Amino acid sequence: MVVDETAIPFEPALPVALLRGREAVMAHMRPILRKHGTTEQQLRVLRSLNDQQPMDKTTLTNHAALLMPSLLRILKDLKTAGLIRLVRSTTNRRLSGVILTARGAAYAEVVTAELSQKGVELKQVIGAETVDQLLQLLRTVELRLSALRPPDA
Repeated sequence: MVVDETAIPFEPALPVALLRGREAVMAHMRPILRKHGTTEQQLRVLRSLNDQQPMDKTTLTNHAALLMPSLLRILKDLKTAGLIRLVRSTTNRRLSGVILTARGAAYAEVVTAELSQKGVELKQVIGAETVDQLLQLLRTVELRLSALRPPDA
């Protein structure tokens, strides 16, 4: 068997390290999400809408870090649950936006408050300076790589 000495070892590979870090954090957040009967993706949509309303679907996919097919399924579920509703643009009838219902805003507030409290606890364990550095580094990675076009884009 020939070993490619230029290959990145599995353990320190950037995508794997990012996934492991995310999983370490989310392991503490998922019990809160389960308690409220929501998914990570649903909460990202609700939190995005809590920041800005109305939001068109394309903007919402970017803000919530989702692909359009996933967003459409999530919107259907959230609409059925009475947490969001679709509204038509007043300037262009072909466009629609998504807004939180009063129930959706209250729900997002409760879940977000619990997650924020858990975030404070995790930040104490990790260290505020380390968390701030990590957030800065991740933003740098995102900005620098978004300037490059992936070969298959």
